[in-house]
Amino acid sequence: MKPLLLRLVLVGGLSAALYYAIGALPGSGSLELDALVGYLVGVVPLAILAWLVAGRPLSPRFLGITTAAGLVAGLLLSGAGLFGLAAPFKIVAAVSAGCLLAMQLDQAWILFLIAVVALFADTWSVFAGPTKAVVEKAPGVLDYLLIHFASLGTGQPGVALGMSDLVFLGLFTAGCRITGLRTRASFAAMLGSFLVTFAITLTTRRSLPALPLLGLAFIFVNADLLWSRRPRRHAKDLV
Repeated sequence: MKPLLLRLVLVGGLSAALYYAIGALPGSGSLELDALVGYLVGVVPLAILAWLVAGRPLSPRFLGITTAAGLVAGLLLSGAGLFGLAAPFKIVAAVSAGCLLAMQLDQAWILFLIAVVALFADTWSVFAGPTKAVVEKAPGVLDYLLIHFASLGTGQPGVALGMSDLVFLGLFTAGCRITGLRTRASFAAMLGSFLVTFAITLTTRRSLPALPLLGLAFIFVNADLLWSRRPRRHAKDLV
C-alpha cells in the first residue's frame, strides 16, 4: 500500500498546486472561459486520484481509513476556506466510500437499478428537493459538500462537483470491476459525462445535476452486458 499512498500524496499535491496556480494566472476576461479552463485543468488530477482508488482491488480496511481520514481533513480544510487543499482529500474520501458500497454488490443488474434511481433522485433533489433547499437557505453548507475548481485569474472557486457525484463514480467503477463489466470504458465515459454536464451548465447558466448523465453513461457503455445479465425467471419457477 505504500506505493499507492505515495502516488495519492503526489497527485493530491499536484491537484492543490494546480488549483492555486490557475488562480494566479491572468484571466481571459470571460467568466465562462475562465471557469472552463480551471475545470479542464482540475479534472485531470481528479481523474487520476479516482482511478488510483477505484481502478484496483483494495481492502475494506484501507478504503475505510481513506474515507474517514479524507473526509475529516477535507471538511476541516473547507471550513478554513482552503478549498484547493481540501479538494484531493474530498475526492479520495468520496471515491473510497463508493468503492466500499460496491463491495456489497455482486450482480451487475443491481448497478443498473442504482443508476436509474440515482438519475431521478438527483434530478428531483437539485430542482425541488434537499439540494435546492440547501442552496436557497444555507448556501454556506455547500462549501463542505462540494469539490471546487479554481477559476482562471480569480483565485476564487469557480464551478464544483458534489462529493456525492464522486461517490457514484467510485461505486460504478469498482462495481464494473467486481461484476465483470467494462471498467475502463465506463470510467472514461463517466468522466466525459461530467464535461458534458459542465458544458450544458455554462451554456444555460443554470446549475445542473451531474448524476443523470453519469448514470446514463454507465448504462450506455454496458447496455449489452446489463441486458444479458438481467434477472430471468426459469420455466420451472412459472409452474
